[in-house]
Amino acid sequence: MKMTFILPALVAGTISFHAGASEGVSQAEIRELVGLGKILPLETILEGFPEETYGKLLDLEVEREHGVVVYEFEFLRADGRVLEVEVDARDGTILESEVED
Repeated sequence: MKMTFILPALVAGTISFHAGASEGVSQAEIRELVGLGKILPLETILEGFPEETYGKLLDLEVEREHGVVVYEFEFLRADGRVLEVEVDARDGTILESEVED
């Protein structure tokens, strides 16, 4: 997936960073953690999820779960189903993935 889509979407606010049921992580905190090398940049994480394999990125949330910053992605797969993936922002490890029916 090319970052030309992601960065304008972030600026336009179509990709959200919010708390949901977990502790929220602000955009300023994300920038700080990336700058300190404590979490990987979104661009680096997304390189591991090519559109040809995972589908089109529909939504992105960043949360803190049990003290760990987690990127939560929703991808629209070619078969029309939605794939949800939670990734540890520190190292890109997939923590959980689920296909919605």
